[in-house]
Amino acid sequence: MRYLLLSVLIELSVLIVNAQNDVDTTILVGSVPVDFRFPRGPSGGVILVFPGWNFSRTDICIKSGFCTKAMKQGYILVLPEMLKSVYSSAIFPETRADWRRYPTLHWITDTLIPFCRKQFHIFNEGGKNFLYGISTGARGVVLVAENTGSLFLAGAALSGDYDQTSMPADRLMAGTYGPYDQFKDRWEGPDNPSLRSNRLKIPLYLAHGKRDAVVPCQQTIDFSRKITTEDPGRGHILHLCDTCGHNYAFWNSQTDDVFLFFKKNGKGR
Repeated sequence: MRYLLLSVLIELSVLIVNAQNDVDTTILVGSVPVDFRFPRGPSGGVILVFPGWNFSRTDICIKSGFCTKAMKQGYILVLPEMLKSVYSSAIFPETRADWRRYPTLHWITDTLIPFCRKQFHIFNEGGKNFLYGISTGARGVVLVAENTGSLFLAGAALSGDYDQTSMPADRLMAGTYGPYDQFKDRWEGPDNPSLRSNRLKIPLYLAHGKRDAVVPCQQTIDFSRKITTEDPGRGHILHLCDTCGHNYAFWNSQTDDVFLFFKKNGKGR
């Protein structure tokens, strides 16, 4: 028992030292592993990165050039292990039992972001804060943006779904909220990015492949049209690829344009 306790204390002390020295580290925030990656020079901003559904938090760094390019441009990366989260605001009685342990939207806004502020002095108001997500993580980008006002300067949402009511048979939504015909209030409630788009205060870079066989491209087209109509001066960008699918080849192809978008919207801070 003493050996186990000593081992835990040593591990925690290493994490704390690493955090204070701003070196790459992984920390449990609550019960959720979160990777923190720091550039080797001055920071040019912070990006909160959301993976696709059931993708490891490290996938985006391993399978694309996003993280490498981000680090070279001076961005701090925060990569939480979201796995089978759909960024719901709550866990419901009908939520699948094996999905209940995954992070919610409020874990991000009420636990992760305050932790980052206290431990690393990042994600403060007025900072160069950005959001990036692929697939279900793109949905996360929009929901976090809609619930954090102007904390973030811009977000990039690639191949996402934004109105679950147009996909009533979607198994991820049904597994979280219960069947659409029984729980329409949940499907149409605060967790519906499209129906709450009036709360969006930041510009979004939206992209989707027209040959996406996982998430209909129409999701991004409709959402882009809606938010651009509601706020034409916000500076949203839509990019559609005629030959692209739902994969890292497409997401990686958007990286340079995403960073240009972040740079443009980070000027002045």
